[in-house]
Amino acid sequence: MTVLVLGATGKTGLSVVDALVARGVRVRAASRNPGPASAGVEPVRFDWADRATWGPALREIDGLYIVGPYALPGEPALVRDLLAAAPHASRVVLLSVLGVDRLPDVIPMAVWEADVRASGKEWTILRPNWFQQNFGEGFGTLLRENGMLALPAADAELGFVDTRDIAEVAAAALTEEGHAGETYILTGPEALMYDQVVRVLGEAAGRELRYIPISADQFADGLREAGLDEGSITWQLGLFRLIREGTNALVNDTVERITGRPARSLKSYASENAALWGSGPQA
Repeated sequence: MTVLVLGATGKTGLSVVDALVARGVRVRAASRNPGPASAGVEPVRFDWADRATWGPALREIDGLYIVGPYALPGEPALVRDLLAAAPHASRVVLLSVLGVDRLPDVIPMAVWEADVRASGKEWTILRPNWFQQNFGEGFGTLLRENGMLALPAADAELGFVDTRDIAEVAAAALTEEGHAGETYILTGPEALMYDQVVRVLGEAAGRELRYIPISADQFADGLREAGLDEGSITWQLGLFRLIREGTNALVNDTVERITGRPARSLKSYASENAALWGSGPQA
């Protein structure tokens, strides 16, 4: 079996590659800047905006893990076209997001989900909660250098999930029977507010970290100052609105039901990655 993993150097893609290789699956690891080859892994260049890269990536694959074209929200048909260009891929797993049906139209994930369901393939859709890994790859610099995180999340709770758990569910769906036609919501084992999260991260790192709740307008102004376009800002505001409304407070046992072991806790993630937040600003 050969599975094409899109976004193979990204937050979930890296872990999906590892989870599939652990199952003895041949992996074609696709990204715009492919990494080195390794046992069981064939790197291949793939760019949503360059269809000339699609054919070599899709050649003779049996399964497909899709991280959608987030950078091209104005082209919502890309996922549909990709599925049509992969006739031999019988199974497909799409990474979506919790609350997708309540997000602004500028976020095309609902369209991607509809196209996957209509593809005629054995599809599985994953709707994860926010990633624990965001605190290393997304918010890590702010926490390390400033010791604080300012977000428009109020005091809402989130069931943060480890991307490795997402990956193991994806690998199961791509290699086992019984997952076709399922939409899985994936969460961690507990719901935490951001002030609780930064306390856990700070305890692991041996320093004090702070969370500062800000308004949506303040957050949007900061994103504009950072150079983000209005579509991306609308996207971010939509995600944080769901948080404030309580959508992301959900906790369930889906990871445990599918993998046979409990979902990884944020405390565990923090202990493994304490060095990411352990040093302050450089002199």
